[in-house]
Amino acid sequence: MNNEALTGLYVNSPRIFRIADRLTLSRPQKIFLRNLQGSSPAFVISGIFNNSITSQLNHLVICEDGESAAYLHNSIENLTEGLDIFYFPSSFKNNRNYRILNSSHVMLRTEALTKWGMGGNKKLLVTYPEALFE
Repeated sequence: MNNEALTGLYVNSPRIFRIADRLTLSRPQKIFLRNLQGSSPAFVISGIFNNSITSQLNHLVICEDGESAAYLHNSIENLTEGLDIFYFPSSFKNNRNYRILNSSHVMLRTEALTKWGMGGNKKLLVTYPEALFE
């Protein structure tokens, strides 16, 4: 079974429809999914991202740390082949020294925020708490 077939199963899943339905409510929703193993978070998020109910919504995914956010971003990007999926890292080289900037991360952040602010297609931003803290 290839990625498209697996992603199709998730997009058409009743559970994904329930999650997507909650996301379209007028009040902001916080949804916490637990006990997802392996690549299943990437499949669930890509299923929600590609769902017709959430076709006009932007999505923000907050992971535990930078490494898990980078892996999740890469997996979702490979599953959806989406161009509007962005990784939003911290600007700094490490969390202990806030004086040394990582120029490639600064460029990723700038690109993500610029595209996020533009209208048009729905977007997905994958990040982690330290990056949002800035």
